[in-house]
Amino acid sequence: MDQKSSKRKKKIGKYVVQRQIAKGSAANIYLAKQDFLGRQLIIKELLPLYSSNEKIISRFQREAKVVSQLSHDAIVHVYDYWVQGHSYYIAMEYVQGQNLHEILSLVHHLPVHIAAIIIYQICRGLHHAHAYGVVHRDLKPANIIVSNTGQVRILDFGIAHFQYDENLTSLGAVLGTYHYMSPEQALGKKVTPASDIFSLGILFYELLTGLKPFAKDEKGDILEKIVHKKSRSPGKINPAIPFRFGRIIRKCLRKKARRRFQDLGQVKNQLEKFLKRYSLDHQLTLKNYLESMTPQKARDPWPPKFGYRFGYRITHFRMRTYVVFILSLSAVGFVEYRLLSRGYGLPRQYHSIRNLSLAAWDRFFPSQSELTVESTEIIHAEMDTTETPDPGEEIVQQE
Repeated sequence: MDQKSSKRKKKIGKYVVQRQIAKGSAANIYLAKQDFLGRQLIIKELLPLYSSNEKIISRFQREAKVVSQLSHDAIVHVYDYWVQGHSYYIAMEYVQGQNLHEILSLVHHLPVHIAAIIIYQICRGLHHAHAYGVVHRDLKPANIIVSNTGQVRILDFGIAHFQYDENLTSLGAVLGTYHYMSPEQALGKKVTPASDIFSLGILFYELLTGLKPFAKDEKGDILEKIVHKKSRSPGKINPAIPFRFGRIIRKCLRKKARRRFQDLGQVKNQLEKFLKRYSLDHQLTLKNYLESMTPQKARDPWPPKFGYRFGYRITHFRMRTYVVFILSLSAVGFVEYRLLSRGYGLPRQYHSIRNLSLAAWDRFFPSQSELTVESTEIIHAEMDTTETPDPGEEIVQQE
């Protein structure tokens, strides 16, 4: 009897549990199978600890309600929601793959076109959610999964906010992950789609550089930096980042919500223009990248210094680098040609440049002997200009 009972698989509702794959702060995550259809899915079970917590239960119910209304290929689908005794469950789509947190732990930062494809797909999903008045509020690498077939999906709408329903979240409540919060979210103010756009900018920054734009150090904590400090330019960390991506990230990370992109469609359009030079089959591109991805150590040093930066620009085909190099070489060649045509040969040029350099050095960095000579000359000049008193005038004054 004991052996038979041990072989029996646990059932939750009409689903057969295969194994527990994770345990979160508020829910157990199981991989299950639907008996009749044979379909694998994910079951989230609210921890018994929170079975009497009305706020946690309402948030759990909200996740099921929000995601069930968002039918989009970039958002994980919800199949079912039910209550069994004092337990609450959500059945959702199972996506076999890796989340961005796991990918970044292997490769440190992503190639530019791979990061652009992932952010483009996230924009599609978020743009759809925003159209229904839903703000995610917890956009981070762990909540973005890339399937083994190359599909990008947004997970975990557990603390999502209905923009037009003021009763769901009270002002002053700080919800989300600190590293990816917007300034208004960190201050407990009302969240809008602009909050997700700020978090998207942080995520884009991290995918391209391997670093978070706001991190705790001796200069201040995370929330203080998010609210008051500017982030380092991503192009100074990774020279392969195109100028237009740096501009997109800077605008997403504006402190005031009204100065950011007001619609993710604008970001999506700019990414589309960039991705036209690559394969239009984004799913196949991501699938091939995941299959060929191998663990690698971060660049040493990282961020690259000047010599590494120049080599990185050359090897990563930065068109702006090639243009500047060719124009500079052409200008030098033209000037040299003009000088040689006027009989100004190389030895004469060398002596002229040497004399000018020495004169400039002596002008700004005079030697100690020259300073001594100059100071003595000044003293002698002052002594010569002082008037010597007439002895006849002194006698008259004494009388």
